[in-house]
Amino acid sequence: MRLWSLAWVLPLCLVSCGDKSAVSLTVTLDQANVTAQDGTFGATLGGGFELKFELGPEASGPATVSLGSFAVQNTAGMPLVGQVKLDASGTTFPLVVDKGGSQTVTFTMSSTKVLSATDRAALCAGQVQIVGTVMDSLKGGTDSLSSNPITPTCS
Repeated sequence: MRLWSLAWVLPLCLVSCGDKSAVSLTVTLDQANVTAQDGTFGATLGGGFELKFELGPEASGPATVSLGSFAVQNTAGMPLVGQVKLDASGTTFPLVVDKGGSQTVTFTMSSTKVLSATDRAALCAGQVQIVGTVMDSLKGGTDSLSSNPITPTCS
């Protein structure tokens, strides 16, 4: 008798304990690159990345996504360039992602100030990560993002 009762509980649990991505927003940061370009008055930060927003088909409704702040840090988590300026290539935020839908936005990145020689040296010393946050209306909170470690192009 007990085995028969378990036979219907297991499929029920598989449905109700399913993949979280079916009901929530997933955001991934890909295609990241960072550059430091030497100029007359110092180095300027450049580069970019893509954010891919995917909302599961079982979500309760569309998700409205707002951008938080983004920065560049070393792989130990120490900030190198804070509050980078982002250009979302014509996409405006907040962005609405429909249930079962996905959108990819390409960003170019720059610094609001010229990098000092010390900041440039720290940026070009090893691998870095782009880190940031997005706000998700469905979750009612903030999601933290980070790129895989990348080696900046310094010239």
